[in-house]
Amino acid sequence: MDQFHLDPNSYNELLNLLNNQHFTEVPAPSGDMEFLSDDWWLRDTAVIENIVRRDGMWEIHLVFAHYTQPQKLIKRVISRHTSKDKAELNAWYMRRLAAKDQRGTLRVNLDDFKICNS
Repeated sequence: MDQFHLDPNSYNELLNLLNNQHFTEVPAPSGDMEFLSDDWWLRDTAVIENIVRRDGMWEIHLVFAHYTQPQKLIKRVISRHTSKDKAELNAWYMRRLAAKDQRGTLRVNLDDFKICNS
């Protein structure tokens, strides 16, 4: 197996760019990160469970999508299980616990995405 080698000039240039990065970048306006604290919309979300096989385990993902604006969503990894059946059962319970509307009447409509295939 060949080892990676970086010549000294390239290495010094890389270090120089990293050291000067704080001079070239500017902080983002505070409004760019308001969505993290502005969580009022989470009360009107539909919760969708998604089970994905990753690294030999079944991961449970919960997607919180606003029912009138489905582009506004948050996806979170909840847990991992070795059995698909156990993951599906836990995902169902997690969705029920996370949903603000226990009846499940809040739903995301695919027509709200306004996708044009042309």
